[in-house]
Amino acid sequence: MKKILIVYYSQSGQLTQIVKNFAKPFEQNGNYKVSFASIKPVKKYPFPWTGYKFFDAFAESVDKIPCEIKPLEIAENDFDLIVLAYSVWYMMPSIPFNSFLLSGQAKELFKGKPVITLLGVRNMWVVAQEYVKSKIYELGGKLIGNIVLRDRAENLTGIITISYFLFSGKKDRFLGFFPKPGISEKDICSAEKFGEHVKENIENENLDGLQENLIKEKAVKINPYLATTEQMAYKRVFTKWSKFIRGKGEAGNPARKIRVRMFAFYFPFAILVIAPIEYIFFIIFAPFRLKKIRKDIQYFSGVKLKSNE
Repeated sequence: MKKILIVYYSQSGQLTQIVKNFAKPFEQNGNYKVSFASIKPVKKYPFPWTGYKFFDAFAESVDKIPCEIKPLEIAENDFDLIVLAYSVWYMMPSIPFNSFLLSGQAKELFKGKPVITLLGVRNMWVVAQEYVKSKIYELGGKLIGNIVLRDRAENLTGIITISYFLFSGKKDRFLGFFPKPGISEKDICSAEKFGEHVKENIENENLDGLQENLIKEKAVKINPYLATTEQMAYKRVFTKWSKFIRGKGEAGNPARKIRVRMFAFYFPFAILVIAPIEYIFFIIFAPFRLKKIRKDIQYFSGVKLKSNE
């Protein structure tokens, strides 16, 4: 019997739905035993978010500062496959998920094990995935597959709808006419299809060819503009803001309130004003960068890590 461990942190419940659907093909087959392990912070992050706490989590997300988490509730440490399901906070894995990656328990679980990443995100995820890739290899695991379920709303529309979801907790149509926020129910259900493809590859003993098959099934779609933008924004903007904020203390420290609020004003300005300008420049210069764009699409669609190539 093949033993599969699915590790995840779901703040809103959306990722839990994805995980449960992904696992269905395995649970319906007597040759597999699936263990679910939910990451639980000692101090819970609120959902819905309050405005200040949402922005106060920025610096620790960007700088990959862990929070205290409870040990995973699992009966054993030896699995045939590990599935890591996560969401993205400020271009990095959520703080609780990253805290697990940095834990001693993760070191015990990963060595020599094949790993699949399963993402539930808005639209920017390549920077976070590069970090997760590096941690998997550092822990001794081997990444064999990546599946990305995302919010399909156009960027600016998605900002409005996801903000409504994060601060209200409601997944209905904002003002009655905006699209429903987050990942669609259809795409959430599609996780079962990808689970079936993973199962088929396991049974055909073709784990090395898994990601190629997943790409054919459109499990990953790279937006070159967003991939380029988030890499630049993380390195040139987010890391500077995080350092500025943390210069006045750690999360929850009243001394950094002014700086957190400054970032809260900057963040929507960057999305609504700076990002569209960058998009225009990207379109203008894209014809001169086609070779690099194609290379980036191929790389980010895959599971290799540049330092390991």
